[in-house]
Amino acid sequence: MNDKSFDIYFEFNYFTINTAAFNKLSGKLEYYYEESYKDYISNQHELNFNELQEILEKNIRKIEKSLNIFIKDIYLIIETPLTKTIQLSVIKNNDGNKIIKNDAMYLIQDAKQQILKSVSEMKILHILVEKYVLDNIDYDYLPINKNCKKFSIDTKFICVPKDLLRKFEKLFLNQQVYINQFLCLKYLKTLNEKDNEKKVCELGQDSVKGMNKQEVLSVPKLFKNKGFFANLFSFFE
Repeated sequence: MNDKSFDIYFEFNYFTINTAAFNKLSGKLEYYYEESYKDYISNQHELNFNELQEILEKNIRKIEKSLNIFIKDIYLIIETPLTKTIQLSVIKNNDGNKIIKNDAMYLIQDAKQQILKSVSEMKILHILVEKYVLDNIDYDYLPINKNCKKFSIDTKFICVPKDLLRKFEKLFLNQQVYINQFLCLKYLKTLNEKDNEKKVCELGQDSVKGMNKQEVLSVPKLFKNKGFFANLFSFFE
């Protein structure tokens, strides 16, 4: 069995470090291990990175031995009180034209650029669309091919300080492990349905696979100025 057969997730929350492995072909959870590390957490729920190296190395070796693999990369789920949620409404005068997918993507890119400029010390982990609005009518889906004079999108950005993420990157690089993607634990918990409780790592897999249709997984790399403007209506959670 080689390392390409599994997607590996590590979860750092306020109480435990959890490790999970999903079979890439079936998507099933085939390994899960939970270990308390309360001694590594301060009263402010901050991690003591200087003390984490040993426990991380132990967890990596444990999963490698159990699954007979060599871990090169992982997905990392983190819980931190430093998470910030920023909401932004972006608007476009559409002159009665039909809405197309690119209209929405460029509006979201416009919002993303504004967030990056406003909080340059933060990294965006998740981009969510809360609703689409055409001429003051709300939609929970993109109403493609509908005509409207004004088109807007209410977006939400979940952000974490870059310096914190760099500490995690260094922690794993010391074990020669690369972090594919950071995920916010607080956001993932909102995806859990009351009648179908899942582990946080399973919710992380859902997010990576795009199971939440409100989450935007990618936006155009190049932003074209198409006459957008925006209004910041809520800042920080």
